[in-house]
Amino acid sequence: MYIYDLPYEINRELCRILDNGDDWKELADRMGYKAFEIIEIEQMARRNSVSPTNQLLTTWGQQNHRVGELFISLYRMEHIPALTCLVPIVESKFHALYKKLCPNGIKEKNTSVIEDKANKKKRIHSEESSIPLPVKLIEQGVPLPTSSKGFNGTPTDDESTDLSTSSQESKDNDIRAEIMRNVAAIPMLPYDELKEATNNWSTNNMLGQGGFAQVFKGEWKQLTVAVKRLRAVDARDRELIRELCLNQYRHDNIVPLYGYSYGGAEVCLVYQLMCGGTLDYRLRRKANLAPLTWSQRHRIAHGVARGLQFLHTMSGTPLIHGDIKPANILLDQCLIPKIGDFGLARKGPYGDNRTHVKVSRVHGTRPYLPDEYIRSGCLSPAVDVFSYGVVMLEIATCLKPIDNTRPIQRLTDFIRIEADRGTDTAIYEDHSLLGTPNSNPQVCRDFINIGIHCTKYARHERPNMLEVYKKLNSMVVPGKPSVP
Repeated sequence: MYIYDLPYEINRELCRILDNGDDWKELADRMGYKAFEIIEIEQMARRNSVSPTNQLLTTWGQQNHRVGELFISLYRMEHIPALTCLVPIVESKFHALYKKLCPNGIKEKNTSVIEDKANKKKRIHSEESSIPLPVKLIEQGVPLPTSSKGFNGTPTDDESTDLSTSSQESKDNDIRAEIMRNVAAIPMLPYDELKEATNNWSTNNMLGQGGFAQVFKGEWKQLTVAVKRLRAVDARDRELIRELCLNQYRHDNIVPLYGYSYGGAEVCLVYQLMCGGTLDYRLRRKANLAPLTWSQRHRIAHGVARGLQFLHTMSGTPLIHGDIKPANILLDQCLIPKIGDFGLARKGPYGDNRTHVKVSRVHGTRPYLPDEYIRSGCLSPAVDVFSYGVVMLEIATCLKPIDNTRPIQRLTDFIRIEADRGTDTAIYEDHSLLGTPNSNPQVCRDFINIGIHCTKYARHERPNMLEVYKKLNSMVVPGKPSVP
């Protein structure tokens, strides 16, 4: 089990135990963090208003460390209360270490409660449970807290008034606590400040727009940001809360959410501005930029695979993005990719015996979705894998996912049929690279092969993202930097 798979109840109990007396700092030292790094983690936790232990585990977990490694570190600290939390979920071979410190053995009375709580949310899984709870709450009319001052556990005056009118005060308290747990660490920003930051939503600052939102460049608190203004009333609350819930899952390859605005003329989300634009922008060379080199394309493909692998494994229940495409892959100034736009994200199936969940409505961008999702509403991580495969074909060829001028319009079908005919797929290398020193037919073939594998018709024949990640790691690409 990876650190990011820790059940919520166990993670919370660990935070309570290790925060006390700053024991987490000794744990961080045993994990190999230097003094200045520990200070940085503490400051980050303070900025995000989260437990420093939680911040440490999040940071360490992003490096794909396992719960067994955490158990060993706590064993060396002889931290029995923290070890007791982990006993129910570690492999039995670790129990001998626990018994060395506790001759009386594992106390079932203590651990069974934690284990039962950890398994409580595993019992029911349906289409409804694939939506984050706060999304469902907001759709049921439960008001989102409109001031971050109320996030310390004490309701604001407005919240108190709303709650006092309800005959289900206890239930409403639980609902408010659930919303607070998901959004407490995220600053709520005044709408007027964002309006001023974007020069009154000037068209000169517009970075892009879609059917439900516009994105503007802004200067806020001496920080350059991207402000997403949600326009569709019916969908904006759902997208807002999805993004707020997802903010708890920080990763190097996921666009970080800085804050949000709720209660003004429009709902807004504030993100880190990605100076490199979108992958779509770079592939189509819309500003006459130099074509991406193969090492840059590999770095982008590798980072997206890493981000998806994190989403699919981060908490036991996979999170499915549902709309992976070049337009939703953003690049920083070093062309490091970050996955953005989680407005369609859903929780996937839980447990080895569950392969998918059924949804009644299919969302996403059609050329990037597999048939089992479009036709039958079967949602699984394999949907993201298929979408990623289409992106890989685009990165390699710069061909459009749908082209009415091609004899076979869908890129996935076109490339697969050409490969089945025995055609050397390297002839479809991005034409801006062909015949130049940057051309690399073998890397092109490797990219296309991964794309073909990921877009297999049968979802069980597609690889998972960890397999893709390892395949990319093993590739020989000139100029490829060392990657974790």
